[in-house]
Amino acid sequence: MANPNRRGQAGSPVSTGMQGDSVTPFANTHFILPYGLRLQQTKNAGDTSVTIPAGITFVYAIAVGGGGGGGTANNGGGGAGGVAWGWTLATSSCVVGVGGNATAGGYTRYGNVIAGGGSLAASGVLGSGGSGGAVTTTGQAGGTNYWGIPAGASTTAGLIGNNGSGGGGAGGLTASVGTAPKGGDGISGGGGGGSSATGTGTNVGGAGGNGLVAGGGGRALNGSVANTGGVGGNGINILTGAQTTGGAQNNGNGGGGAGIAGNGNAATSTTGGTGGLGGGGGGQGATSGTGGAGILYLFY
Repeated sequence: MANPNRRGQAGSPVSTGMQGDSVTPFANTHFILPYGLRLQQTKNAGDTSVTIPAGITFVYAIAVGGGGGGGTANNGGGGAGGVAWGWTLATSSCVVGVGGNATAGGYTRYGNVIAGGGSLAASGVLGSGGSGGAVTTTGQAGGTNYWGIPAGASTTAGLIGNNGSGGGGAGGLTASVGTAPKGGDGISGGGGGGSSATGTGTNVGGAGGNGLVAGGGGRALNGSVANTGGVGGNGINILTGAQTTGGAQNNGNGGGGAGIAGNGNAATSTTGGTGGLGGGGGGQGATSGTGGAGILYLFY
């Protein structure tokens, strides 16, 4: 008898012989969703145990790392958490990353499928976005992802983040009043750059990079007319295909990047916006915006 749980490529027909009938399948799919399978379990930050029914040998996992926290004085918006997907042997444990709070986000893993947490003040890892720069700092490189797709390289001050599986963070803007560059786009977006120019006019922080998961917006300082923070980047709800939106700025503080499962949050008058559920990067602010928690989807 054929194995009802045989492995296959993402997007190819997969036997449904071992599935239950209690879950309604989603009407829309994405390129990394497994055709013919149903979402059976969703794990959030803090969950560590998984119960798989008897007879299920392989599980298809989509892992999203926690978003990086936003910077304050010397770093821009936080990088988005990485995204990894694929088949793995069923196991009874998992790790789901928390969002960073003035730190990088935590990684998410199930079996051999692993996604890195979004960065802050360092290069991204395992598909995560790089954080933005501020003052005269460079934007950080994104991380090459689980499948080896190249990441966006680092950038010097004043330049837009490079695109890649993990988008690179934007460099900070200091030369004159203006708009700081946006983070690089990718599967996971990079953080926007901070603007701390000292000329006459309005300073604007850089927007977070877009992707399935998005980077946080950069902060604006020293504008003689006004300071306008960068908005968080936009993402995509991986289960429905609907857009998730980045958070708005407030008083020069950057908005939180959209997650794979939720919108980014607006900044407050003192704090960068929190990233959306599913890895959104935190916004840069007078106080760091917290990255969005990671998430783990299991199909069988």
